[in-house]
Amino acid sequence: MRRTKKLAALFLIPSVMASAVLGGCGNNSNQNETTTKSPSSGATTAAGSTENTSTPNTSWELLESLDKKEGDPLTLPRSNYISYPVDQGEATQTLRYWTELQSNVSKNSPSSNETEWAKLLQEETGIKIEFIHPTQGSSAEEFGVMIASGVLPDIIEWEWTNSYTGGPSAAAKEGVLTILDDYIRPDGPAADLWQYLQDNPAVDREIKTDDGSYYCFPFVRGDKYLQTTSGPMYRADIFEKAGYTGSLDTIEDWTAALTAVKEYGVQKPLAFQDVNYMMNFGMGAYGIRSGMYLDDKTKEVKHGAAEEGYKQWIMQMNDWMNAGLLDSEVMTKIGRSTLDSQILTGVTAATYGMGGGYMGTYLTTAASDTATYGEDFDIRAANFPVLNKGDVVKYSGGSYNYATGSKAHAVITEDCKVPELAAKLLNFNYSEKGHRMINFGKEGVSYTMVNNIPTYTDEIMKNPNGLTVAVAMAHWGRGNMNGPFVQDPNYIVQYYQTEQQKEALSIWNDETDNQGTLIPPITLTEEESKRYTNLNSQIDTYITEQRTKFITGEADVEAEWDNYISTLKSLGIDEMISIYQGAVDRYNAR
Repeated sequence: MRRTKKLAALFLIPSVMASAVLGGCGNNSNQNETTTKSPSSGATTAAGSTENTSTPNTSWELLESLDKKEGDPLTLPRSNYISYPVDQGEATQTLRYWTELQSNVSKNSPSSNETEWAKLLQEETGIKIEFIHPTQGSSAEEFGVMIASGVLPDIIEWEWTNSYTGGPSAAAKEGVLTILDDYIRPDGPAADLWQYLQDNPAVDREIKTDDGSYYCFPFVRGDKYLQTTSGPMYRADIFEKAGYTGSLDTIEDWTAALTAVKEYGVQKPLAFQDVNYMMNFGMGAYGIRSGMYLDDKTKEVKHGAAEEGYKQWIMQMNDWMNAGLLDSEVMTKIGRSTLDSQILTGVTAATYGMGGGYMGTYLTTAASDTATYGEDFDIRAANFPVLNKGDVVKYSGGSYNYATGSKAHAVITEDCKVPELAAKLLNFNYSEKGHRMINFGKEGVSYTMVNNIPTYTDEIMKNPNGLTVAVAMAHWGRGNMNGPFVQDPNYIVQYYQTEQQKEALSIWNDETDNQGTLIPPITLTEEESKRYTNLNSQIDTYITEQRTKFITGEADVEAEWDNYISTLKSLGIDEMISIYQGAVDRYNAR
């Protein structure tokens, strides 16, 4: 069940990715000294060399190695086209920068202004910044108030495709954000981002409006191992004591395993923090996702709650609940602290969660108190279940490299008086030098280069001030958070310190093919957005109410299925799907 055969491959990630960072060759790690031409200067440089300090001009050429095809593994930033620090004659004002305060930052600093990465960013670029944060937990409300006030900071980090009515085109039309076509150019102040987008055409398409204009400096997950970092996990020690030695590939396997665990004496074999985690765990086995998704074969938009597979999933959850295999309290949200206690004490033997915050926490806690939790405590990852042995996971896990779910994509507002300066600031993160700094901090202090791999020092891994690894990382860089940069996978294979966590990354990513069923980073028009929101308000409420009744057995899903589907149609679910289909068609035409 542990699938250790994949683990060796996972440990190769740092060396493979280092060639992409340092060699700038994407797919060919042998070409680690590719000669390139800077589009800003026309000067020949070695990819991976120190920053270009030549006087910028408009002479440029495409790099000879730009032969990547859409769908290839991502190339990390590798150019240094813009000279930093900027001329002090340019840096005439402090840029006001609005962004959410990350929880790992707040555990050590009152704002981002006090972090080392913020100080380094200003030192390296020569540009002064004042970070402004909304109250934690109130960012949506305060964002709305700020936009309505008409008084905007210079830079705003937000999610613009779904969390702004009408998307980025509406935000531009309404005077909120600046279209960036004049800046993201081979001879512009965001030339390093431009180069990164040439190397990664899929991301290039994702961060444009439907009419082909750039609008943001994006947060990009720079490797597939950053795209699925949560999944099913189980107490391997309990499963072993219960005598279960089979696989955990199919729903049938899980039924057998949970039954064995129940018979062994585990009170709640399978439990989840809330119903959303339960849907993430096993809904994909029935060929659906919980909301809108693309059919793997037809590539048409569908809504999981209106598909036949949804009925089959509900019936399975009902069966597990009736058999005492699934914690009945999941429908009322048991909460994180309760789940943690249940997993650690063996009241629960399987769940769904993140490899860091869940699995890492459980392993660390158990290891620190073996007298309470046992010498043999072990928690392992399992792949997302399928229906038939040999099926490939296609409808579970995954996220786009352009992280639309993160409120971390930076725009330059129309109120900014020095947009070129703001563009240079944000561009730094997409240069090779800036990429290292924003992910890892300061070389020689928070990281060193070991075999061409950025490697955290004891300042991070054994912080002398007693900071946890996550908090120390967030003090020196943004690699374990989000923001307008390309996240480096070398951070996560160090953050995930245990063999079980590294194995989880492999299982959840190497053994799946789930990207093709994700809705791409579409944008709805203002009219579509308002109509969709109105429809979804009623439909989501109805789906939620019926799901609870069906799974708990208060209502018979088999007997009431036709009426359920009829009600969804009367509420307008087909129109919702049509709105999304139109947006997907526009996206595909970009």
